[in-house]
Amino acid sequence: MNNSKDTVLIALIAAGVAVFATEVLRRFNTSDKLKGKKKLAPIPESMFGRKLLEEEFAVKPNYVYGNCGSFGHVPQRVILAQLELIKERESDPEGWYRFGREYSLYFDAIRELADFVKSDPANLVLVENASTGTNTALRSIEFADGDKILVNSHTYGAVLKNVKAVRSEFPGVEEVNFDLQVPLNSKADIIKQFETAINENKGIKVAIIDHITSPSALLLPIKELIEVCHKNGIIAIIDGAHAPGHIPLNLEELNADYYTGNIHKWLFAPRGCALLWVHPRHHDATRPILVSHNHMLDTLEKRFVPSATRDSTAYLAVPSAIAFHKALGGLDVLLERNRQLANAAAEMLAEAWGVERYPVPESLRSPNMALIALPPIFQDNFPPEERECTKLMKRLHDKGSFISFNPVSGKIWARISVHAWNSMEDFFEIRDKVLEMVNEVPSIVQMDYL
Repeated sequence: MNNSKDTVLIALIAAGVAVFATEVLRRFNTSDKLKGKKKLAPIPESMFGRKLLEEEFAVKPNYVYGNCGSFGHVPQRVILAQLELIKERESDPEGWYRFGREYSLYFDAIRELADFVKSDPANLVLVENASTGTNTALRSIEFADGDKILVNSHTYGAVLKNVKAVRSEFPGVEEVNFDLQVPLNSKADIIKQFETAINENKGIKVAIIDHITSPSALLLPIKELIEVCHKNGIIAIIDGAHAPGHIPLNLEELNADYYTGNIHKWLFAPRGCALLWVHPRHHDATRPILVSHNHMLDTLEKRFVPSATRDSTAYLAVPSAIAFHKALGGLDVLLERNRQLANAAAEMLAEAWGVERYPVPESLRSPNMALIALPPIFQDNFPPEERECTKLMKRLHDKGSFISFNPVSGKIWARISVHAWNSMEDFFEIRDKVLEMVNEVPSIVQMDYL
């Protein structure tokens, strides 16, 4: 691309950012909101649903957002706080990078997040996402020939790729991927399947376990599974991608070796923000994936302070994200409200589509998500594969609605995600859009979603 075209492109991008920032400022044209204050006035439950979505988030009109579990949504108040941070950085880059302003704000964010997830701040760092956290943990472990890494049929795809990358560097390391089978009647069934996999595969050094599984929305008995790992001398890496802001956490009590979880899914942070909790016994071995100035510093906390000129404002906006979550009532309000709506919506969809819900008891279902089988015509015409699910999701997206479709346990399932902006009307619309798609199966089969 020549210089003139580069200049035009940069100008267009800058103009787009300016227009978006202007719209945010227009919507929040009060002094308190402009300052992105941490303490917000409570937002009553009467505001929840479409009204909350339209007033507090930058969204397309008349679109149904039923998939918070993938990317989350960032409140405009939090976007504004992030813009204020960018403005401060640009006004004084030397003070920001060289003389400690970013450093100070980073540790402010760590302290607030540590309080929220009940962690010693010294054990907590920020990374870009849960997959980065898992990757960081894996690459901080010394492997030898014959070591094995335990995963299962519900492990997230990016994590499986992390394991594959480790095995490519250490050819003597093996992957044990066991099939976590349904139906499940209780957490004892899950624990038994994990224990069987461990007993049948001697030499497991590391187990990667989801707190809430991504494709199937299972809430695993993580504390008991960590204890099983430690009893067998296994390092427990917990992928809590869906946990922060979704369910209560006490990371010190869980006592994993590593625990990682996204802040940008359920806790409203800007995207590219996750926590990594590291047990003190692993502090010395744990270092960022990127080698830069901080890599060899003497404490875990210092090593993970953002390096050089990366944009750290998603991390630094965490206090504003937590403040918004608390303004909605925090988990005291959100947990039960979202659980009830997710359960009612799942029951309604299952009845309307003439299908089953994922065969696990309520105690093993994540509060904010639910799995419902797609109608038989989709099962008959689409193999349970990621590519086929993406075709179906693209068609639903084109209709102005979205939930996730995932291949799990030999079928394609709809995964709904519920947050404060959702209401039952959203899922009535999704019900109807999926039923419309029944008559569009031949064209969906042939579509190229790219």
